[in-house]
Amino acid sequence: MEKEEELKAKKELDDLDKLIQKEKEKERCIQTFLERESRRMARKNKEKQAEEELKEIKKEVEHQVKEIKTVFHSKMSKLKQSTERMKMEKMKQLTDMKLRITSLLIDQEIKGSITNCKQDKEENFEAYCNARFPVNWFENKHCRLKENFCGICCEKEFSVRFAEDREKCLYECRLVNGMISTGNGSKKLTGTNEVATVEIVNNP
Repeated sequence: MEKEEELKAKKELDDLDKLIQKEKEKERCIQTFLERESRRMARKNKEKQAEEELKEIKKEVEHQVKEIKTVFHSKMSKLKQSTERMKMEKMKQLTDMKLRITSLLIDQEIKGSITNCKQDKEENFEAYCNARFPVNWFENKHCRLKENFCGICCEKEFSVRFAEDREKCLYECRLVNGMISTGNGSKKLTGTNEVATVEIVNNP
């Protein structure tokens, strides 16, 4: 009886050992599975994180490219505006030069009227100078002075081609204004009622 009890007890212990071993194997398998799943999840999370980082990088690059394009177009627009402004300035410069050349050529052909300069009244000086110099204030004021009027008027009325007419104009204008003698020792101080009217005659 005792021996049977011992055998029975031994068998039960062996069975328990087998169950324990079996549970150990099961625990090991579960642990291995969990470790494998953990690595898989970590790898998956890493891949997802890498994907998110890639999206962020792509988004940032696209934003930078957009900014570069905006700056480029802005600079090109400003460059174009600057070029157009420079072209306009040069066109104005060219036009001004052509106008000056034309004016010089026209001035060489001018043969006006002595009547415009044979003036002795301040209002006539003013009328002529306003007609000749409507924009340039300094030249207008300079022209109105009695001592300057004859020289300026006769120069404007007669170009260098008509030197004799210019000299005659100067003489008669100064004579009317009492700036030179009449030849008999007295000065002619009487005025004239002629009104200054600018009439430019081009000599063909």
